[in-house]
Amino acid sequence: MFFSSSTTRIVAAMQRRLYHGVLWATQRVIGLGLVKQGESATERFEAFLEDVRPPTGGVAYAELAAEVSPLLPLLGELPVDERTRGDYESFGFRECFAVLTLLGRRLALLDLTPTAAIQVVALAVRSIERPQETFSREFAQRAVEASMEGFVLGREERSAQTAEARASKPLRPLRIGDAVFALILSGVHEPAVLSECVDALGRAMLNSDVEMAVVDVTQIGDPNRERATAIFAADEITRMLGGVCVFTGVDARWRAAAADARIPLDELQIALDLRGAVAAAQAMAAGANDMAKPTWRALLDRLRR
Repeated sequence: MFFSSSTTRIVAAMQRRLYHGVLWATQRVIGLGLVKQGESATERFEAFLEDVRPPTGGVAYAELAAEVSPLLPLLGELPVDERTRGDYESFGFRECFAVLTLLGRRLALLDLTPTAAIQVVALAVRSIERPQETFSREFAQRAVEASMEGFVLGREERSAQTAEARASKPLRPLRIGDAVFALILSGVHEPAVLSECVDALGRAMLNSDVEMAVVDVTQIGDPNRERATAIFAADEITRMLGGVCVFTGVDARWRAAAADARIPLDELQIALDLRGAVAAAQAMAAGANDMAKPTWRALLDRLRR
């Protein structure tokens, strides 16, 4: 799997601190008080959180408990003798480590630091120990390592989401004159982001009582069926508002993507360039206004000249 340079730096930093972090965390949880008879794993985990108080960056301990609690019964079902003996090749352990990987991803998406995530996972492992059971350092280390694999993936995912949100922030409808809104798209964005931009265009038109729109796809990269579906939905939205959408930048790549999505481009308004699209939209808006004026209003306008 390919990782970005930011993720590579995260992995390198984790490798430097992982061993010491796991050792510190396991020593810390070993020093916690003995588990109480009849106390559930969730109750123990919540109590350990309050005792150790790992730095969560504002994430409530109740939210962490909600993320970890569903995992505890699975951890508690692992055979104690295999857990202490280090026999981790059975299906049950592989399933456990896979779930811990997902937990690590979730902790990264909550924006916990690697140190805090290590502590949370170590506390989860400690909380499944029953009275008189021996705490297994090796199992705790394997559990934390599995969670850190997911943490790296989650950090990469969060970084991608942040970059995507930052890149899509300037993609806002631009009002041109009194009668036209333009949506000028650029970059490579997920279909969901493009759909949000098209929806924002529709809301802006509705709030401003504007019926004409222009959508420029000249600078949008990587056309495909999903992106074409998201972008050309602007035509349906403007039709619902009683208006027309003029598209520009529709080259052979977008025509192929539209054909793949079964979008009939011959039924859409398409201009060669942005200037022509705006001019066409403004002309249609002017014509629609003239047709909508009552006769007496047109006469009054003429007399005022």
